[in-house]
Amino acid sequence: MPVASATITKTGQVTLPKVMRDILGVDAGEQVSFLSDGRRVEIVAVPKDPLTLGSKDEFRARVAEADDAYARGDYRDASDLAASMRAKYGL
Repeated sequence: MPVASATITKTGQVTLPKVMRDILGVDAGEQVSFLSDGRRVEIVAVPKDPLTLGSKDEFRARVAEADDAYARGDYRDASDLAASMRAKYGL
């Protein structure tokens, strides 16, 4: 798993490292969203084509599905994911 860090400026800004921008497929002027479960933060690319989000009902159904999966414990700890990605990419 590519790992990167960045420094928070006095104004609270962070530069997203290039390796992460490449993974997300974002470039200057494009947007990312920050999602949090209260303990962790996930950064996701905002789709360039809003039609890929589907209808409001489809979006809500996907959010409900993700919430259900989380409630079932169907997720991995970030450290587990980091270890598996390091092994996969020889980092």
